[in-house]
Amino acid sequence: MAIRNIIFDMGQVLIDYCPERYTAAFLSDGSCHEDCELVTKVLFEGEAWKQLDAGKITETEALTKMLSQLPSRLHRSARALFYGWQTYVRPIPETNCLAFALKNAGYKIYILSNTGVRLHVYNHRIPAFSIIDGAVYSADVQQVKPYADIFRTLLSRYSLKPEESFFIDDNADNIQMAASLGLQVHQFDKTKFSTLEQDLHSAGINWQ
Repeated sequence: MAIRNIIFDMGQVLIDYCPERYTAAFLSDGSCHEDCELVTKVLFEGEAWKQLDAGKITETEALTKMLSQLPSRLHRSARALFYGWQTYVRPIPETNCLAFALKNAGYKIYILSNTGVRLHVYNHRIPAFSIIDGAVYSADVQQVKPYADIFRTLLSRYSLKPEESFFIDDNADNIQMAASLGLQVHQFDKTKFSTLEQDLHSAGINWQ
């Protein structure tokens, strides 16, 4: 069956997600390397961040938990980082251009992403968001990848057939789940964009 729908992940697919770069921008006042590592770990890799993505806690609750794990001298910078990191989001040009080309070729474009509600503040910075046909964000539905529920939510919300859908994500677990549900898949590596193009062509997807 022909592919009709292209589903993109966001972080490391449509945007160059780099917490270390965000932290460096907000702790550029002489903070040591150890401080930067600690703030990055607490804010972007801890349990509170995961709960934000899952829509289980508010931003205020998350920040309170995060600050409790940091020395007081870092609170001001960490708070500014928490609310302002998205100003440093950079789109990945190749995949955003690809989304536009696929849209112009008649394919439907969707986004499926683990992300907190702050996405709604900065999604205008991502070119592909202007042409998508639909999206499911983890915090909004309180479901996360790689679990099947969030994939089924996307498919049912937009009446998509798995066998007509091609999913692009950088995470191996997410790719494995999508494949088990019947979607065609590609595990994306931003340093190997041509392999994505090759897999799309192999799936009968043409846009040029």
